[in-house]
Amino acid sequence: MYFTPYLTVHRHHSIPDQVLLFSTKTGALVLLPEEDFTTLKNGESENEYIAPLTDMGFLVEDVEAEHREVAQYMEDINRHSPNLTLALILGMECNFGCSYCFEGKQKGKKVMDDETADQLISFIKEHFRPSKKKLLLQIYGGEPLLYTKRIIYLAERLKPFIEERGAEFAFDLISNGSLLTEKVVDELNKWGLDGVKVTLDGPPENHNQFRPFKSGAKSFDVIAGNLKKVCSKTKIRLGGNYTSETYQNFATVLDLLSEEGITPDKIERVSFNIVMQVRDKITSNEFVGGCATINEPWLRDAALHVRKEVLQKGYPIAELGPEPCAVEMDDAFTIHYDGSLYKCVCWVGHEQYKIGDIWQGVTEDFQESHHLFHWQREKQCQKCKYLPLCFGGCRYMAYQRDGHMGQVDCRKPFLDTTLETMLLQDLRYLHGQIIG
Repeated sequence: MYFTPYLTVHRHHSIPDQVLLFSTKTGALVLLPEEDFTTLKNGESENEYIAPLTDMGFLVEDVEAEHREVAQYMEDINRHSPNLTLALILGMECNFGCSYCFEGKQKGKKVMDDETADQLISFIKEHFRPSKKKLLLQIYGGEPLLYTKRIIYLAERLKPFIEERGAEFAFDLISNGSLLTEKVVDELNKWGLDGVKVTLDGPPENHNQFRPFKSGAKSFDVIAGNLKKVCSKTKIRLGGNYTSETYQNFATVLDLLSEEGITPDKIERVSFNIVMQVRDKITSNEFVGGCATINEPWLRDAALHVRKEVLQKGYPIAELGPEPCAVEMDDAFTIHYDGSLYKCVCWVGHEQYKIGDIWQGVTEDFQESHHLFHWQREKQCQKCKYLPLCFGGCRYMAYQRDGHMGQVDCRKPFLDTTLETMLLQDLRYLHGQIIG
């Protein structure tokens, strides 16, 4: 048996005589006595840890077979995925005036009409193959809660169809939270609401600057008040976007929420990330101060600081592990309000990255325009231990930085300098390991 090539090995003064192992392929984390790690690395065949380490993916029989398996990771997901996942943009109207909005100048009174909605229903029914077990609609805007009647219209027609097939129907919302009232949640729960992602950009003084109402009015208190009332009625996924100027006190927003009863047990997941710098003309906004690469030096300290703060306060975060891109998933599409199809919500309005529409279906040439599986062709990726955490990075970020997405968005420099600290954070805050 051999250690997987998708392994990171960490020795730290806070865990003397032990080695911290992390599998980037499975997301498994384990502490192993230094002596046992050495003997296993040297080919020891009689060791009490061999069976559990094999089960967790740390030990493999064939290193080259492991490389081939990861290279085929997306093909395997596409072959076995039980879900059809669709991002829907029901309209471009929004009641907020966020300074960094990636939709920028595309916003406005543009809405999905009845004809398009009916064709969308037909498109979904056609693509929900008998092998599928779940239909998940991820509903965006603009602000999706400006379109609650359309959400219910779609659910009324799709939920019975899906459930008659013995499958599950669900939808979630990506909302600014200002219209997320108890009445709205109660109504949407009847039709399969499975949670809402709401963005708070740190404490009020930060949030109100970056995410005011279109009128300029402050929005923080409205959102927090709504969350307090609905957090026991639906899953709440809390997002937020920080910059180099705001990250240091960003997570204090969680203290304010906790004081209002929005405690860690009321939040399904917290995901605070950087503000992305948008530079293309189509979605242009005038905001300056975001990132077009995850490898900016300040971001390493910022990401670790914000992550630690969230964990210290007891709020749940996403587990470290493989993060496949929707661009390469066969059963993942974004459907714009006009019925046009894209592979990611970030690309809406970019005609060169349109992949078809709900009347004619998906075109085949998008595989070339989107540089599918470009990471399989890159020498720097082929045997990189971080490949399962990256799979070539974010194509949209690469596009904003380079003007195209033909090359991978390598995250190795970032992971080289942050992963060990993130794993030590997990040991302390998620697994209760007392470390110095």
